[in-house]
Amino acid sequence: MRRSALAVACLFALTPQLALANPYARASSLWAQAAATQPATATTTTTTTTTTQETTTTTQPAGDQWQPTSSKAPKSTDLEEPAQPEPPPEVKPEPTPEPEPPPPEPEKPKWTRHGFGIRGGISIIPTWAVRGYVQSLTNSLCRGDSIPGGKFGAGLTRVDGCNFYIGGEYIYRFSKNFDIVPAVAYHRLKAPDGLWLDDSERDANGNPNLGAADYTQVNFSFVALQVDFIGRGTVVETPDFAFQLGGGGGIGLGIITGKGLWQTPLGNPPGGTTDGTPQASCNSVSDYSDFTKCTPHWAPDPDNPGAPPPAQGSLALDQNSANPGRFAKCTKDGCNEADLNVLGREKGVNLPVIPIVNLLVTARFLIKDTFGINLTGGWNTGFYFGGSLQYFFGSR
Repeated sequence: MRRSALAVACLFALTPQLALANPYARASSLWAQAAATQPATATTTTTTTTTTQETTTTTQPAGDQWQPTSSKAPKSTDLEEPAQPEPPPEVKPEPTPEPEPPPPEPEKPKWTRHGFGIRGGISIIPTWAVRGYVQSLTNSLCRGDSIPGGKFGAGLTRVDGCNFYIGGEYIYRFSKNFDIVPAVAYHRLKAPDGLWLDDSERDANGNPNLGAADYTQVNFSFVALQVDFIGRGTVVETPDFAFQLGGGGGIGLGIITGKGLWQTPLGNPPGGTTDGTPQASCNSVSDYSDFTKCTPHWAPDPDNPGAPPPAQGSLALDQNSANPGRFAKCTKDGCNEADLNVLGREKGVNLPVIPIVNLLVTARFLIKDTFGINLTGGWNTGFYFGGSLQYFFGSR
């Protein structure tokens, strides 16, 4: 009896522990607690099951709100998650290229805009320019007293030194390749005194009529006021040096400062003297080079045959001789101007100014765009060749 009672007592004592050891019992306990927290309208049903093996007390909420969970469910960490597809690679948009900055404007060329210069050179009156009009002439050819041979010396009876020019100029460089050049210059333009004979003065046989020559004095020296327009092309250019070639032209006026053109008749028949005694020494054009062989003297003017001869004592030779031929006092190279006036010297050309038309070619060396050496040649009142030294300032 005691053993039966003890067994029953143990059974009742162990029943709660067994119930708690059962996972379903534990779940029921949790469900009971949850049901206790539900609102009052919820209905809770508690079922207690007793077996000989074990006792399980289950508390479930009403309806299907709670379902039993198998105690052998795998842990969440043991579940294999389905493989996620790899996201497609992110396509980064290509960056929009920044617009390139506009190229810098090319630097405008700079040059010195203003300049001053000193010019000078020689001038030559070509004999061919007048040879078609005269049989005999004189000229200045930078040869001293030496007459060139051949065609260059044809008709020349006397030559002299050089004609020249010298002056100043202002240079306005409109661009690196175009200059406007106002200038003032003195031009010596004269020929040695000589006997000029027109080409038409010939006899029936074509021989020169020597007595028809005129003692001719030429001096058209002038002061030129002109403006030249010169275009240049740069052949070589470095930071320190430039070489330019070009050409152009100009216009202007020449104010005559020389005595102009004066002529005195030689007298017919021609002759010569040194002391007032007539001599038959003027027999060819070559004798024109010596004024003691062909000496100007008084002769009746065909257009005014009744004109009286110069009065006695009015000529220089009258002081030392009778001078019956009424000769002017002359040396080999020239004659007394007072005697020429008595014999009837006349001014052939009376122009206070002459026009100037200038044509030129030029070469210029520029050093650091500051100093210029300019070589120029061309034609204005004759051929000329010279140059100028130039200084530039005022960079643009």
